[in-house]
Amino acid sequence: MSHLVSRGSAIVRAKVGRQVVATKSAWDDPALAADPLLAGFALAAREAIPMPTSAAMRAAWEPTSRAIQKVLRGDLGPRAAMDEAAHRFADVTRPLPPTRDPRPLLFVVGALGLLFAFRAVRAAKSVTFRAELRRSLPAYAYLTHAVVIVGLLVGVPLVLGATTSLFAGRADGMRYVGLGNYLEILTARGGPLLASGSFYAVLLVTVLWTVCNITLHVGLGLALALLLSRPALRMRGLYRVLLIVPWAVPSYVSALAWKGMFHRQLGAVNAILSALGVAPVAWFSKFSTAFAANVATNVWLGFPFMMVVTLGALAAIPREVLEAAEVDGATRWQRFRLVTLPLLRPLLLPSVVLGAVWTFNMFNVVFLVSGGEPDGRTEILVSEAYRWAFTRQAQYGYASAYAVLIFFVLVFVHRGLRRLSEAS
Repeated sequence: MSHLVSRGSAIVRAKVGRQVVATKSAWDDPALAADPLLAGFALAAREAIPMPTSAAMRAAWEPTSRAIQKVLRGDLGPRAAMDEAAHRFADVTRPLPPTRDPRPLLFVVGALGLLFAFRAVRAAKSVTFRAELRRSLPAYAYLTHAVVIVGLLVGVPLVLGATTSLFAGRADGMRYVGLGNYLEILTARGGPLLASGSFYAVLLVTVLWTVCNITLHVGLGLALALLLSRPALRMRGLYRVLLIVPWAVPSYVSALAWKGMFHRQLGAVNAILSALGVAPVAWFSKFSTAFAANVATNVWLGFPFMMVVTLGALAAIPREVLEAAEVDGATRWQRFRLVTLPLLRPLLLPSVVLGAVWTFNMFNVVFLVSGGEPDGRTEILVSEAYRWAFTRQAQYGYASAYAVLIFFVLVFVHRGLRRLSEAS
């Protein structure tokens, strides 16, 4: 370590590696002083103002990097891009919601606690309840450990997250603001409801993201399952193993691999397009192409699950039903549309609901592939919540409010799909 920080090491790194070293004594070397490029950087370093490490400085990185990318892509001029970045910085660093009186919340929590205690006492006085409780003690003994573990791993974080959403500020100085965070989110922080980065705009992108992915997951999974279930297909076992591989590989590994394949200069996708005579595409410079790159990556990760579920559902369909339809003169398409598909629908719907929840919260793909580019327009709700928690002054309360709203949206989606399942 002493050698690495020494003057001699700094001179070697500057001469050979062309690095702008931080060791001031190294710049007295005549060779470095005669190098115009390195000398220019050294002069700029002497005249520079040290950058602060405050939370406000961290909040400046995101709008500044987006402004630079807009200028490099030619979307905006330098002045317009910096004005937009200044507006975003001012929005992130705006004053927190006013402090509220916590006594109404404490009153509501206390009233709910008393109501629960009253109902528990009244139930305990019931002779029937005590008899049923004694009969159920063996079952409770089997379930207690699972209930405790799920409560600690799921219930407690949910309660803590919901409680945190009622506070604002950094972790070392949070204050109770009641529903202030929710009010700011649902009013788009006082701006247009569908402005870039608003809750409603991100929600629309998230819904579009979920619908596109689930449609492709189910379509590809169903098509491949029908193909692999054909008795005449040779080497079906090998094909099944190969098609499950994308699901077995960790999602972040696949996401990083796909991000590399969509690289404008070195990516395999543009190399194939160039071989076909098509100009290379800057995939992350437009919403349509960046969104398509995200969807392609997530479809690669998600279709094996639907394929496996569909294979199991197809195996559960009685062969006699299909044979009876064939005897009645039904064509292959009629057997699929009028017999196979109606029998598959109730079996696939729980998997579709589960896949919708996974896709709705698929943070890895959006964060690692497009990173929200261009200009944050491909962000989904869960990645937007991450931005507020870790890149915008660590506003944990605001991010927790986002998480609570995501929870209620998913509850609404689940109930809708459940009613659809019961109706079918």
